[in-house]
Amino acid sequence: MKTSSILLLASLVSDAAAIDNGLGLRPPMGWRSWNYFKGNIDQTIMENMIDQMVATSRGGKSLRDFGYIDVGLDDAWQACGTGYKQSFHDDEGNPLVNKTRFPSMADWVAKAHSNNLTAGWYMNNCICREHLFTNQTYITMHMERSVEALVEAKFDGVKLDGCGQFSNITWFADLFNKTGRPVMIETCHGGNTVPGQTTGDAPCTGTTMPSNCPYNFFRSSHDIQPDWSSMFHNLQSTIPFQDVNVPLSRPGTWAYPDMLQVGNMPTVTEDRTHFGAWCIVSSPLTLGMDMSNDTVMDRVWPIITNTEAIAVNQAWFGHPGRLLNTTVDSIGNTVYQVWIKKMSDSGNKLAVFVINNSGQTEAISLDMTLFGFSAQKPVTVRDLWNHKDLPSVQGSFNLGNVISHDSRFFILEQ
Repeated sequence: MKTSSILLLASLVSDAAAIDNGLGLRPPMGWRSWNYFKGNIDQTIMENMIDQMVATSRGGKSLRDFGYIDVGLDDAWQACGTGYKQSFHDDEGNPLVNKTRFPSMADWVAKAHSNNLTAGWYMNNCICREHLFTNQTYITMHMERSVEALVEAKFDGVKLDGCGQFSNITWFADLFNKTGRPVMIETCHGGNTVPGQTTGDAPCTGTTMPSNCPYNFFRSSHDIQPDWSSMFHNLQSTIPFQDVNVPLSRPGTWAYPDMLQVGNMPTVTEDRTHFGAWCIVSSPLTLGMDMSNDTVMDRVWPIITNTEAIAVNQAWFGHPGRLLNTTVDSIGNTVYQVWIKKMSDSGNKLAVFVINNSGQTEAISLDMTLFGFSAQKPVTVRDLWNHKDLPSVQGSFNLGNVISHDSRFFILEQ
């Protein structure tokens, strides 16, 4: 490599390191529109979802009270084909909103703010993708005016997708930084823009505290679907960022296996396991169901408001959580996995999540030495799913029969 190339890479990483919006120090929590509504979204629905976020019809508490404070619009806001070169930006780079669907972006954002919520937008869209721009002056105007429009409407966050040609996250972050408005940045590049890269759309080491990457959470996977195999596959995508000593999922930049499909999964058992899996790896908790559907909300409410599970997700004791052990069958298929997360600086207190991936009930027993515990001393057990203390165990912990796609979630301490 030539010296000039080395200097260029160093400059890129340095530039990314200078960007710090002070956000994402804990995994963000909220709701986004895509998983349920997809392209069938409008301002009326968004405003209704804001109402649902703050509704106190279940036990006198709202989702906001449990930490879900962001409401995000995910694609389908744009006036496709009406702009410059059949894009959804005019010849000065201004984004063109579909006024039939969204009469006033600023109004629904203001409603979110009046309810003590934050509001998120979406750019580099996948519906009617933009790929026709070659003039650098126009490209610059497009970037600058997109950022200005977001700030003018007073959005607090943005999901930057990877479908159009405007994928330079470092450039976006620098422009947001210059406005003086802290904006939560999510990348959605399907696992292709991640910490530790020295080239690409957002070079950064990802090893500082907080992370020096120019985004607050990054997609580690492709889009999640409302089924078991997709959820389990996406969970595995977080593993590369869980190094025992230097994890790249950390405060400021969290690995994100996509939005939650809780409430959209085939069974409530899978809903609960899915939620626990995202909690144990410190993933952002972004809901994606129709919150106006009382049947769905009654089904998932005890799951998504489980304060003990949420506390695990939000805790930071030097590690985001990691896969500890995988048990496979005779042909190599995963039967069950054990995931852990430190819940104390000393490491003698752990969150433990056990997930049955098989298609049948499994009898599962855990050796306490697997967690670094002494076999000669008792270990206290807190059951997070059932909110109760269990009898202490020593040497081994028999979980009994765990049905297909179910899970167990504990705090173990010695």
